[in-house]
Amino acid sequence: MIKIIRLKSLDIHQFRNFHKELKLNINPNLTLIVGQNATSKSTLLGMLCQPFEFTAEYKVYTNVYDNIKKSEVKTILGKTFESQFSDVFRMSPIYDNPKDKKYFYDIELELDDKILKLPVQTKSRPTTNNNDNNIRFVVGKTRHRGEGNFPHPVIYLGLNRLYPLANSKKIELDTSYKLTKDEISFYSTWQKNITVLQENVSPEYVSTDIKDFLGCKTSFYDAETNSAGQDNIGQIISAILSFKRLKEQLKDNYQGGMLLIDEVDATLHQLAKIKLLEFLIEMSDIYSLQIICTTHSTKMIELCSQKYKNKSSIIALYKRGNNIYANSNVSFDDICAELSANTIERKIYLTTTIFEDSTAAQFFKAITFNMYNDFLKINNDVKKNDETALPSDVCLRLASKKIPEFEKILFIIDGDKANQITKKYHNIIALPGNKALEIEMYYFLKSLPTDDEFWSKDIGKYNYQMCFKDYNSLEIQSNNIQAFKNWFISQKKEWGRSNNKLYKRWIKANKNIVLDFNEKFFKLHNKIAKIKSTDEILTTIKNKINAL
Repeated sequence: MIKIIRLKSLDIHQFRNFHKELKLNINPNLTLIVGQNATSKSTLLGMLCQPFEFTAEYKVYTNVYDNIKKSEVKTILGKTFESQFSDVFRMSPIYDNPKDKKYFYDIELELDDKILKLPVQTKSRPTTNNNDNNIRFVVGKTRHRGEGNFPHPVIYLGLNRLYPLANSKKIELDTSYKLTKDEISFYSTWQKNITVLQENVSPEYVSTDIKDFLGCKTSFYDAETNSAGQDNIGQIISAILSFKRLKEQLKDNYQGGMLLIDEVDATLHQLAKIKLLEFLIEMSDIYSLQIICTTHSTKMIELCSQKYKNKSSIIALYKRGNNIYANSNVSFDDICAELSANTIERKIYLTTTIFEDSTAAQFFKAITFNMYNDFLKINNDVKKNDETALPSDVCLRLASKKIPEFEKILFIIDGDKANQITKKYHNIIALPGNKALEIEMYYFLKSLPTDDEFWSKDIGKYNYQMCFKDYNSLEIQSNNIQAFKNWFISQKKEWGRSNNKLYKRWIKANKNIVLDFNEKFFKLHNKIAKIKSTDEILTTIKNKINAL
């Protein structure tokens, strides 16, 4: 079984203007880094690629590459599978001087079901030149043999890939460059698919004084006259092809890789951006790649925050004062507002939520402490209960249908039908308790002592006897559910607004199952909803439950 190495997070303790102690989680598939100019997006790419190598003969971290001469393993353009910070950004001998500034961060990896932390720090080296060569990055806890940079293949595509061919002093087309038939087909298919070209294309190797790349050649033009967009797409496809070839070469020793792309959307029209995003997500699965890109494309950001939210993450960088902050749990609207420096009209993305009746809706609000009011659209209304109620069997049937509109709805049924929710359902949950809500509350109050805190201690006030004087011996039968409903309705006036006095006492007696329901609902809501609820919501609910 092939085990894949995953980069889990970049933990910044201190680095330039980044706010101290930032934890940036990296998606297993695609991560977009977004933000205005001068928010250090490219710097993050350099920090990510620096701790990795793919040339050393021996490393203590893993033995999977011990019998492979990594230095002889090349990309399809003849480069090694590694980059360093100097390929991405420059360090200032004045403002980044390690004698005055101590930079350090951790790379957290998932390796063989274990978590490995790679500490990275800057140090100075003796030099007679006052340039960034006197600054070096040191990886690992010691300098023992085999430590240092971690063995993992990385390709970085920087902005020099966008350098116009017209400005190159040397351009050479290599007609002897060889790709397999499968690789040629791969390149041609995806170049046409992403750029939406009508003519047939084939790859052509181009070498310049600035960059080497696979351009596309047709019966009408060659790679020298490629558009900037074709050039950009060609280089991205070339990088994927390199990992494709690497996986075929290493076979069972292949453990995935990492592709870093600066300004991934540059020079591309809208449809090409959409097609490219689809391509990157598909390739990340096929070749076990973690693809990390910087972008200003609102279209790509929108797709990753909505359509592809299960296969991608967004790290939004923003500047306040001299500090750069990061947020990975932010809405598309907020990102657009930050990028444009404008407040914008917000789209309403409330998730339609359907209950069996208004009583169930009120109970849900009580056990979630109204924390989802800004996220859910609940149509169940006390005054229009008959018009808005849906029986549990109807909710179950609707939730089972593969109809896109139904799949966007959250269905919440009473606890007595929980055993009917099987694995085929993806957007339905049962309220806590194992009975219909009115029956659940009847037996709960019936079980309380007559001197329980729920009952008034004052003479002539609401007590146990008053609650059950006309309904002392109800039993659960299929034909008498209405009797429990009648009891419930007759007592509502004693339980406060929306029955909150009753529900609060029930929650206090059933903390564990209420906590369990909230954890399950939090996950279900974020799976279905366009606008996700935050961790703070769940934390607040838990605190309120435990405080009772």
